[in-house]
Amino acid sequence: MKRIALLAALILAMAGLAPVVGQNAPPAGRALLPPDVLRALADEASGELALQNEILLAGVNRNREPEEYQKGYFETAFVLDRLREYGLAEAAVVDLPVRGQTTWDAEAGELWIVEPERRKIADLKELPASLAGGSVSTDTTAELVYVGPGNRDEHYEGKTLEGKIALVNGSPEMARRLAVEKHGAAGLLGWASSHAEHDRDQVGWNSIHPGEREKPTFAFNLSERQGNELRDALERGQKVVVRAVVKARQVPGYKEQMTVGLIKGTELPDEELVFTAHIFEGFAMQGANDNMSGVAAILETARVLRKLTAEGKLPPLKRSVRFLFVPEIMGTMAYLEKYPGTAAKFFAVINHDMVGEGLVKNLSFFRLYQTPWSLPTYLNDVAASFIEGLADSQDAAQQNAWLGSGAVIAPTGSRDPFYYRLEAYEASSDNAVFIDGALRVPAVFFNVWPDMWYHTSGDTPDKSDATQFKRVVTISAAAALFLANVGPAEAERMMADISARQLGRLGRDLAKAEGYLVKADAGTVHEAAKEARVVLEQAFARERETLRSVRFFLKGDAGGERRLASRLAALEGVRDAYGKGVDDLYAERCRTLAAKPVKAAPTPDELRLSRIVPVKTDKIKGMRGIWQMRDEIQKLKYQPPVSIMRSESELKNFMDGTRSVKDIRDAVSAEFEPLPLADVEKWVEVYEKLGLVTLRKK
Repeated sequence: MKRIALLAALILAMAGLAPVVGQNAPPAGRALLPPDVLRALADEASGELALQNEILLAGVNRNREPEEYQKGYFETAFVLDRLREYGLAEAAVVDLPVRGQTTWDAEAGELWIVEPERRKIADLKELPASLAGGSVSTDTTAELVYVGPGNRDEHYEGKTLEGKIALVNGSPEMARRLAVEKHGAAGLLGWASSHAEHDRDQVGWNSIHPGEREKPTFAFNLSERQGNELRDALERGQKVVVRAVVKARQVPGYKEQMTVGLIKGTELPDEELVFTAHIFEGFAMQGANDNMSGVAAILETARVLRKLTAEGKLPPLKRSVRFLFVPEIMGTMAYLEKYPGTAAKFFAVINHDMVGEGLVKNLSFFRLYQTPWSLPTYLNDVAASFIEGLADSQDAAQQNAWLGSGAVIAPTGSRDPFYYRLEAYEASSDNAVFIDGALRVPAVFFNVWPDMWYHTSGDTPDKSDATQFKRVVTISAAAALFLANVGPAEAERMMADISARQLGRLGRDLAKAEGYLVKADAGTVHEAAKEARVVLEQAFARERETLRSVRFFLKGDAGGERRLASRLAALEGVRDAYGKGVDDLYAERCRTLAAKPVKAAPTPDELRLSRIVPVKTDKIKGMRGIWQMRDEIQKLKYQPPVSIMRSESELKNFMDGTRSVKDIRDAVSAEFEPLPLADVEKWVEVYEKLGLVTLRKK
């Protein structure tokens, strides 16, 4: 292994790729932008202004005013006003196609104990999260019956629910079908919040979803403390009667809206870097961190870029920077469908979803979720470079790092360390829309996680931190400035940074490949060797494509192409060294296990499936198409294995019309875990039956 490491370092050094090491090495990020530019961005970025905007947007949870559904929403108008104030002349509120004929809206909701004493438990006007979305109007007085989680028949044994109200230790929706449909309960009270152990008084946002043929009902959400108090009273034998009063409606012809801002590039205006943050997650639920923090962060990023370039303190942006404030996921899809040519302009996306909370207060890390293996890109390394540079700056006074003389700290913010993690792909926000194989736009995702007040009434601005905002905005503005102005010279710095990082990634991939062999016994060592080779093959394919993605910025520059070719050649040398190392380890393991080495050869099924290529049909239509097919998949009574469910988005993304079933299996197995080829074949067969793919033979 020492020989392999030395050989890899030698190859990189010969190509001029070896990273600088040692105490005096420039921290990540400095290579991409000069220190004085980074300092200017950090000085201008205001955590206080971002936090003020978050407070103005989500200072309190409020029940939405009825006229907003017809005239437009407070949040979209607020963001538009700010964009114009910050000098973005090209800014507008955009009406999107509505997703349904009506949307739910609550006007009033109160919950009272009337026996053994009269006491108000919840009021929509005081705490909007207390009324479950989807509840219908009612005025019901009934006895409480505790049914535990209420999601299994045994929870109802010996209990009469008819005309009573079920008390549920969990989400009301989990118990609704059994409690209401089967046992005749009039309604439900439940408690389910993200981190009740951290805050016993937070109330989780939960909804109920009766189908068209199911009984309309209501539900209230309680805090963990309230729920336990009611349960304890019932278990002591007390009779508890409550009164639920709800006034709710279905709003017809409601608006679906977003806000858009644009800083137009001076030289390449049709090449756009995009910042996204969801401004709505449904119209009832509101949260400061989720996600007015993302909205406030990219608003402040827009202000910083516009102000510093307008004042001549930064160079003009050659490429355009677009800011999208969207209804989460569905709104992003609706925007791209409304303007079908727009996505072709997007060369990169940085999504902000929950970025402003204090890290120490929330026991959290700032996380960069990168692109999946199906979409290798320079964007991961550029974002990581600025994040790591920001982290280095926090001990600047001691080590004279990144920004020279001081850390990035807001005057009224915390002095928290900048805890961060670079994560694998996570398809849980608007980045997934762009990553999907239908678009293939590189998109990364900034996030603070875990969130101790996630989707609860406790998600308020007092959990946020001006310092965290200042840091996120500094990273975002730095990445935007660099990416908007990259030319051949900057692309060379980018390639050097990528090459340095590739060794770390490939080292982890090598450890994974060798791990298969080290753990194998005599009966599995040959299959382990095959899987180890798959991991290395796919890992180097990912890294080749990562380097090649820089071509977007080279624009045919001959010198840049030569340097790219040199780096790709160096990468092939590392691949050969790693491959030989795995082969040597396989031979050694066979000697240790008294197994005879075998020459790798495809099985009959591998040969057969290497000739079958799934080709997507128009029926898929990106993420929306797959979601619309869920009911059809269920009708086939197909229950995919957990490993297939975990990797389904990548299985779909790797279906590019050129890869065979065997190719797709290998690509996803290297990224996640080895998948049985038969399971992948079955999944493809289901897609074919649904008309999502056709099968072409090579």
